[in-house]
Amino acid sequence: MPESVKEAFLSSLSSGHHLLILGPPGCGKTALANNISLILDDIEIVEGCPLNCSPQNPSCPWCLDARVQENGHKKQTLPGVGRVKRIQGGGDLVPEDLIGAFDPEAALIHGIHSLQSFMPGKLLRANRGILLVDMIDRMPERVLNTLLFALESGNITIGAYEERIALDILVIATGSQRVLETLPLGVLECFDTIYLNYVEDRTDERQLVVSNLERIYPDKVPVSEVTIDKSIDITRDTRTHSEVERGVSTRGMLRYGELVSSLQEIDYGDEDKVIRAGAYCTLPHRLQLAPYSDNPGKRDQIIEEVLDKALGVLVEEEKISFSKDDMLALVEEIVREDKFRQPLKYGAFDLLLKRIERFPESKLAQLVREMRVRIRELYPERFGGDLITDELLYEIEEVRKRDARIAKLKQEMEAAALKETISYLEREKILERGSTGWELSRRGVTFLLERLSPTVEASYLYGYGKHSTGKKLSTGEGREVGTRRFRFGDRYRDVSFKDTIRETIRNRRQEVTKDDIMVTTKDIRAKIDFILVVDLSGTMRQLEKLWHAKESAIALSLAAAQYGDRVGVIGFSNLADVVVDITGSPQRLSRRVIDLELHENAFTNIGFGILKATQLFGRHRRGRASQQMILISDGDATAPHPSPQRYALRQAIMAAKKGITISCVCINEESTDPELMRRIARIGKGRIYFIGPEGMTTALLEERFTAASS
Repeated sequence: MPESVKEAFLSSLSSGHHLLILGPPGCGKTALANNISLILDDIEIVEGCPLNCSPQNPSCPWCLDARVQENGHKKQTLPGVGRVKRIQGGGDLVPEDLIGAFDPEAALIHGIHSLQSFMPGKLLRANRGILLVDMIDRMPERVLNTLLFALESGNITIGAYEERIALDILVIATGSQRVLETLPLGVLECFDTIYLNYVEDRTDERQLVVSNLERIYPDKVPVSEVTIDKSIDITRDTRTHSEVERGVSTRGMLRYGELVSSLQEIDYGDEDKVIRAGAYCTLPHRLQLAPYSDNPGKRDQIIEEVLDKALGVLVEEEKISFSKDDMLALVEEIVREDKFRQPLKYGAFDLLLKRIERFPESKLAQLVREMRVRIRELYPERFGGDLITDELLYEIEEVRKRDARIAKLKQEMEAAALKETISYLEREKILERGSTGWELSRRGVTFLLERLSPTVEASYLYGYGKHSTGKKLSTGEGREVGTRRFRFGDRYRDVSFKDTIRETIRNRRQEVTKDDIMVTTKDIRAKIDFILVVDLSGTMRQLEKLWHAKESAIALSLAAAQYGDRVGVIGFSNLADVVVDITGSPQRLSRRVIDLELHENAFTNIGFGILKATQLFGRHRRGRASQQMILISDGDATAPHPSPQRYALRQAIMAAKKGITISCVCINEESTDPELMRRIARIGKGRIYFIGPEGMTTALLEERFTAASS
């Protein structure tokens, strides 16, 4: 633990402040909180008191009741370990777990008004000690409100007895880094906050691994020091991989060391085989990939790359090395600039050479120049000079022949540099051979997604949604977040029998009635299917409008995929075609959208684009997903005759009758018809955006968020 974190931790405890420990999974938050019990002293308490009252001041209702009945108290010693109570955050947690609840059997014997019928919860039992709340961000809202009241007021109320009980308690909570975004400000204000991360110092992390293995194998650790070092390097390398958002945790490193030791103990094979087998078994699922890289099989591929590096698998040294940022810019340039994309797509090698010479400031030209310099260094006998010696000059009759030879040599070197550049991009898995030329590979598309990856700020909305047993959040995950009373239309499978019995006892009924039935509430959000209806008429060539439309489509699919939404694309001009069917894969959508081409001298048939999108929605079962159409155009409707505007409005009405929401993105141009776009949006009960070409991505992301929140 860094010294700064250690000082903050100790100073907060010594000040008696409640503490919130944040950090990624597996960094040691819970272990640190649990070890606090080791530094607590033993205390004297009243024997049998559930609130651990001091013998000098037995003031709780249980002690006062015992004083009346027995006229005195006995003492006992509570060890430091017993002063710590633990509670685990989860959807099934209820306020009674903190405060307490009636014991039905004791209530039948002693009566419901007797203290002996009430079983105090962990919040009360942690009095004069510490309450550890693990994963506080998973606690339902009702339980958080109970905890907040206790933290703010320093006391708690037992409703049935109307007793206000003073608490002397320290709360230590753990949670993920999202806690600061999800917890109410009132709860956060009650805590000091410290951040833990994975162990940065390799020596300290190695000591953790060795100590853990020595604890498991006290006689002799079955693996060598070299194997331990390699396993540590492998896990640490996952944290710096360019496509990994969160690498293997410290806890994962300990588990990996244990598994490698077990495999070595049973003589599974040689060192490399043991390390590889253990890595494939315990590491891939511990990786959190960046959204643009999260594809099937990607985790195993990353682990294989890390293993090859750690185990010294020989890899051919590249002639040049392009930085990650330059490679991202290069991928965007190849996709964005038709002057490079089309020659690559159709394998027009000579044309590509001319384009590189014509645009020397491009990233591709820069890469070719670097490759040319490197080739000259590697093959001096071939490209080291003009190869025109004095002897050769005497043999050449005309200067023209010499110039022709030099020009040919230069052309050969340019061609060799471009060929080697493309080969380099193929080895880097940025390009791959297509039917006619080269196209972006899966890794190239991944780079493009990373380049265009939008920053979507998480926002959490509260309040019941359309489904009666769902608390509708913009980023709902289906977790149980609390309970409420049964309403007509609730599903029987949402009934909570435990909470129903509790409510029946609380209402002092002998039989369960409708008013006693409790159901669980979940944070849910209906899925959304989006279809972008994109104008491909010739006017979209101006100001790179088509490129911005492609960029916004990819950004929308990437943002939507994070929450299980899907996106499809329709292109329209004279008529309309399905560019990509509704899909939840940003990779698939990006591959199809990249190759979109404009239709020169074409009409703008907005109505047929809406019709095609409506038909595409019809081929997919609606289920629980809402359907959202987003129309993108920079022009007026010009087809079909005699009334293209009326045809577009008629198709919008037909789509709206089927429950499809239509929003419009109107690119500000002289040829646009904003009134038509406004009427279509009004019919489709959607929104309209008047923007420039550069604002398309922002508009689509705003529309996705608004649709998810409504």
